Amino acid sequence: MVRVKTPISKQQRQEQILTEVRVNAAVRIADLAERFGTSTETIRRDLDLLGRQGLLNRTYGGGTPPVAFEANMRDRHRLMAKQRWRIAQAAAELVEPGEAIMIDAGSTTLHLALALASLNRPIVAVTNGLAIADALGKSPQIRVIVCPGELNAPQSGLVGPETHQFLSRLNANRAFIGASGLTTEGPTEAESSMAWVKRAMIQRARVATLLIDHSKFNINMLEIVCPIEALHEVFTDEQPDAALTEVIQQAGTTLTIVP
Repeated sequence: MVRVKTPISKQQRQEQILTEVRVNAAVRIADLAERFGTSTETIRRDLDLLGRQGLLNRTYGGGTPPVAFEANMRDRHRLMAKQRWRIAQAAAELVEPGEAIMIDAGSTTLHLALALASLNRPIVAVTNGLAIADALGKSPQIRVIVCPGELNAPQSGLVGPETHQFLSRLNANRAFIGASGLTTEGPTEAESSMAWVKRAMIQRARVATLLIDHSKFNINMLEIVCPIEALHEVFTDEQPDAALTEVIQQAGTTLTIVP
C-alpha cells in the first residue's frame, strides 16, 4: 500500500478504508496503519465501527467485504495483476492444441484468456464472460463460443437458466474457474448466479482447475461453489496456511504454487 502523505479526517480515512475493502478480498490492520500513518489502535477502532455499521466483516487482524458483496470485474482485474498474470501463464500451458475448454467470467480468468490468446493454439473455448470472449477472439486459432443468458454487467458475465442449459449440452477437456474466496469447505462466491455457472462448467469438464491468488485464502463469501474434492487442480501464487493446505492435499487436489 502507498502511504497517505497528507493528513485526512477520520471520515475520509474510513471512506478510503471502505474503498480498499470493496476492491480487495481483505484488508489488514498493520497495512492500513502504515498507509494512513496512524496507530494500529486507531485503525482497529475504525474497523470496529464500520463492522458495527454492517459495512464490512470484522476479522482477526483486519476486515473483509460483506458476504454478499464483490467489486466489479474492472476494479478486480487491476488488483494483484502481476500475481494473476503469472498464475494465468502457468495454467495456460496446460491447454493442448485441439482441446475444448470452459472459462468462467472473472478477473483472474481474464488474465488466462489473454495468456491463451498469446499462445495462439487451435482450441475451442466456451465462456460466459464478455471480456474473456473478446480477449480470446484476438487469436485467429481459437474458436470462441459465448454462452447465452442474462447480462450481469458488473461482472461482465452472462448468467441464468439459459446459460446453465446451454452448458449442460457441452463437453470440455478442462474448466477454468475463479472464485471470490477459498476456504477449507471449498471455493466461495459472492453471487449465486455466478456460482451456478461455475458448477455447471465443473460438471461438464474432465478436469476442473481453480485459479486464485493468495489474497483470497480463507475468504468466506455468501455461497460455497463446490467441495475442494470437486477440483482437480488449484493454481495460486503463495502457499496456503497449514489447515487449507492439508485439506487440499487430503482431497487429492493438485496444488501448484507459481513463484
